[in-house]
Amino acid sequence: MIQEVDAIINPASGNGRTQRVWPGVAGRLRARGITVREHLTSAPGDATRLARDLVLGGAREILVAGGDGTLNEVVNGLFDDGRPLAPDVVVSVVPCGTGRDFSRSLGIRNTDHALSVLTDGKVYTVDVGRITYQEDGAARNRYFLNVADVGLGAETAALLNRSSKALGPFLAYFLGAARTILTFRGHVARVVVDGQTIFHGPIGMVVLANGRYHAGGMDMAPMASLTDGLFEVLVLREVPRRILLGSLLPRVYRGRHIGHAAVLHLTGREVMVEAEGTLLFECDGEQPGATDIRAVVLPRSLRVRAANDLTVPVAGTSRR
Repeated sequence: MIQEVDAIINPASGNGRTQRVWPGVAGRLRARGITVREHLTSAPGDATRLARDLVLGGAREILVAGGDGTLNEVVNGLFDDGRPLAPDVVVSVVPCGTGRDFSRSLGIRNTDHALSVLTDGKVYTVDVGRITYQEDGAARNRYFLNVADVGLGAETAALLNRSSKALGPFLAYFLGAARTILTFRGHVARVVVDGQTIFHGPIGMVVLANGRYHAGGMDMAPMASLTDGLFEVLVLREVPRRILLGSLLPRVYRGRHIGHAAVLHLTGREVMVEAEGTLLFECDGEQPGATDIRAVVLPRSLRVRAANDLTVPVAGTSRR
């Protein structure tokens, strides 16, 4: 039974939803006899700093109240040079933000369910992705838990991060993707997976999926596993806008884009994307930079609480 937890809270996430629901969440945790130490963020990067300081100070139970972006910042505070600062740290999630995609892969349905998972859920050690990119002439690293992508998805994330998400996750992401498709211009890029060039040409998007869901509920990688040590790699070839809007975008919400003629799908442990020109990349909804990038899987390197059995493949899916 958990006795104490350090909660990193982003009150602004979900258009302020976290600020509204957190007092009730904290009260219910305390009613269960759990000591809750609250740490609120107020600016980008705060969750990373708080997570690092807490873990270095001895904290071992971290609760994240916010969206996928807040969780991403926390994860980036828990790693250094490709290794966890403290392998015994356990992360729990109370999904209050807009996307809540990673919590879907954990089987967490809502805030109430998250409290049950915190006290009764099982702990699994999951994979983490690390992206290396260049910024101001220096190599930078960014860690992610769920999904990273280059191109169209990253442009959509950049648009949404400048916009209100008051319409809710589905409409915010769907309309954002549609708007981006109308203006997006791709570039020729080389995609290398585990040392082999698997695509070289005009691309719309490259997806590196650790988790299954993306962009507010898109079933981006139905076959994804958080514990298999592999990325699901999806390459969207450049196609006409009418196909993106009329065929692919609706399909992705049901996971039916896999096998489409414009989508190349395989798995790998290391992925490089080198573009002729600049293509933005994003991870877990955060948009830190642009190509060229190199991403690797850090197998089973973070402990998280989940409702789903993360060691069992998703029923009815297959690798292609």
